[in-house]
Amino acid sequence: MCAKELGLDLGPGPVELERAILTRQLGVLAAAVPPAGAGRTAAAAAPEAPAPVPETSGTAGPAAPGAVSPSDVDAPAASDGPAADALPVVRTEGGSRRAFVGRRHELGVLAEAARAALRGGAAALVAGEGGAGKSSLLDRCAAALRSEGWNVVVGRCPDGPGVPAAWAWVEALRDLAGATPPEHVGPLSALLDPDGVAAGPRGDATAGRFRLHAAFTRWLASAAARQPLAVFIDNLHEADEETLALLGRAAAIDGVPLLVVAAYRPGHADTTLAPLMAGLARRDPYRVPLGGLGVAEVATLVRALCGTDVAEEVVTALAERTGGNPFYVGESARLLMGRDPSAAVVGVPDGIRDVVRQRLALLPAEAAAILRLAAVAGAEAHVAVLCAAAGAPAAEVVDALEVCVTAGLLTEPGPGLVRFTHPLLRDTVYSDLSGLRRCLLHGRLAGALEQLRPDARPALALHFTLMRAQIRAGSGDAAARTRRRALDAAQRAGREDLAVAAFTAWTEPTPWLTRSHGTVDRHAVDTLERLTARPGPPPADLARLLQALVDELPGDAGEQARTAAERQLALARRVGDPGLLAAALTTMTKLLPHEAQAARCVPVVAELRELTARHDLPAYRWVCEQVDAMVAAIGNDVEAVERHAREGLAVARRNRMPEAEAEAASLSTLAMLAHAGGRFVEAEGLYGQVRERLVRHNASRAADLHARGVITIRLSQGRIAEIEPLARTLHAAWGARGGEALVLALQGKLEEARAVRFDAVPVPDHFYGVRLGARARLACLLGDTEAAAALVPLLRPVRDRFGSAAAAAFCTRPLALALGEVCALLGDAAGARSAFARAAEVARLWGSPHGEAAAVEGARSLPAPARA
Repeated sequence: MCAKELGLDLGPGPVELERAILTRQLGVLAAAVPPAGAGRTAAAAAPEAPAPVPETSGTAGPAAPGAVSPSDVDAPAASDGPAADALPVVRTEGGSRRAFVGRRHELGVLAEAARAALRGGAAALVAGEGGAGKSSLLDRCAAALRSEGWNVVVGRCPDGPGVPAAWAWVEALRDLAGATPPEHVGPLSALLDPDGVAAGPRGDATAGRFRLHAAFTRWLASAAARQPLAVFIDNLHEADEETLALLGRAAAIDGVPLLVVAAYRPGHADTTLAPLMAGLARRDPYRVPLGGLGVAEVATLVRALCGTDVAEEVVTALAERTGGNPFYVGESARLLMGRDPSAAVVGVPDGIRDVVRQRLALLPAEAAAILRLAAVAGAEAHVAVLCAAAGAPAAEVVDALEVCVTAGLLTEPGPGLVRFTHPLLRDTVYSDLSGLRRCLLHGRLAGALEQLRPDARPALALHFTLMRAQIRAGSGDAAARTRRRALDAAQRAGREDLAVAAFTAWTEPTPWLTRSHGTVDRHAVDTLERLTARPGPPPADLARLLQALVDELPGDAGEQARTAAERQLALARRVGDPGLLAAALTTMTKLLPHEAQAARCVPVVAELRELTARHDLPAYRWVCEQVDAMVAAIGNDVEAVERHAREGLAVARRNRMPEAEAEAASLSTLAMLAHAGGRFVEAEGLYGQVRERLVRHNASRAADLHARGVITIRLSQGRIAEIEPLARTLHAAWGARGGEALVLALQGKLEEARAVRFDAVPVPDHFYGVRLGARARLACLLGDTEAAAALVPLLRPVRDRFGSAAAAAFCTRPLALALGEVCALLGDAAGARSAFARAAEVARLWGSPHGEAAAVEGARSLPAPARA
């Protein structure tokens, strides 16, 4: 136009530029126009980009109104750094919108790589762990380049078996062929139409591969010469040999505006990638390592996902626990939606658990075993301790740790130390271990610490208490030994704070005693009494100590236990921690005997239910169901007992509660109901399931609970001869408690029964109802009027109870039946008649034909009342 309208001769330069504009030779234009800020560093040259604003998801889901669904978070990551050229928020190819925060510096590096490519080709490598945001970064960059006139093609390396060779290039080149088809397909047909190529090589395979690579290189160079071309290959760590070879060929092309970007996960297939990485190093590629989001970026992302602001302390905890990994942040944010914020910083979301399990499955068995040991050791561990605890040569342990470091699961924060990359990784590995495995590994680590670092009493005591916590779901005897070792360690070190740690480490509820029935550890009780009397302990620690004291006190320490429980509850209310308050309310429900606690338990459980609903405490929700079942049993509401037992069983299974005893306790309640209803075979089968679950978790009480259940059933069936071996087993385990004497008397061995020594008045413990009924029956069989007279005032307050059903684990006969029998022995026919009538009523409420029959038979045995 200048030449025609103005008559100017502009020379060859402008003419060449005019031709380039008309033919879209953007490479010529880029070479003629220097980039803005030439002569500055890449980061400094990049103008400030506006802060990306998280977009809202267009898909339905559980997120709050205006929030982005966590499933749309394809992992951005961020780090503070210089700004980048503005790359707009874009939709993905599928049309969904994603929250994208931070990543300014990384986008700036890719923008500089694109400018360098315009001057003759460039390559960039994006490296980050799973969930760091590699795919999101490529999507964002691709959209921006397309908006600037680039032709962008993307290929992703699949991780499944049976995928054709170079599949990522098949995907990318199909898109390229749509925009810029090759002049001659020829050898390229293997990439453009792999399904149509006949199986097997034609002629010389090496020569055919050479021709393919040459044609591939010519096509990419030709396409880039027509229009700036960007090729993105994602998931390079899953690439096959041919994909890597073609990537090396593409990255070696120069003289045309071609940008080659590959994203991969460090530590995965490093050996396979090594030749390619060495070749690319000579090209000096732009490197884009993806770190984690900072706290501010985590806050922005969580706000975008939840649709509302989240407390600063929760965001900080999330950032620390997830290491800023955007995928982990997104999955954890799911737990924030409509739930207590503490759930997001304590629980492990299922999505994260699945991803971590997949990563562990890729590890060699030796490395996975050492990683599990490290998880038990804690977030950080000494290599020397791991070597000693592993029981393997140190070189093998170090080799395994190096595999975990290379895989991005562990880091090396200092000499001789390893640390989990994210606390979530450690929590996932640890929570996937069975109680038995945790117990074993804690024991090994405790022994290693005792051997290598005898002065490290806090760490040693912690392992002992953690080990005890695991055993509480299993062996009570081993738990007592573990506790003793922890207390001994504290005593040797002269450190009462370690004794406090030994008693307060376990914070989850457990349905039954943490010690053997009928035994009391006086050393533990004395220590707890001393520790709870000390002035100045933190209120939370004191509350936990009082909880431990109630658990350790004998059944006849009723007033002391009640005082300690009420003191614990007052402290928990003052502290305001939901978990601590739930534990204190649970302690209030454990006061003995159960038969006398219904009025106290009703308001306590009502408050505990409201607390568990507000703060999502599933373990304590199970406690509510179990205690409500006990209260219903005291009130003879059989339908409510079954409803609460089944709901408790569902809660335990639904929340995968680690305590084997939770499920076993609910099953015991159902077994008790079957027994009461005369369904003896069903009841015995359920008690068998109880034993199976407890044996699976190495619980020493498994045989005891099963034996007690079978004994109560045999008593109802009248199969007395089969009871004696079981009774002797209980006698050997717990000492004579009266049961053995009753079995002997029922078989007519009265003199042997009289020779058995036991407390005349039963201890008001978990089996109070069983023992009270057994003592009454034994007194009648032996004609012991003195014992019978002593039992009458004990039986009258509980005459409406169905045996020991208040414990929601076993049942015998209605206690009114026992009262009627002792009244009859004492010559109180009117009292006996009234008691037998009440026994029949209670038996009918429980649908117990054998109980009602026994009550009717007892009434018939009485002399007819005198006529007036």
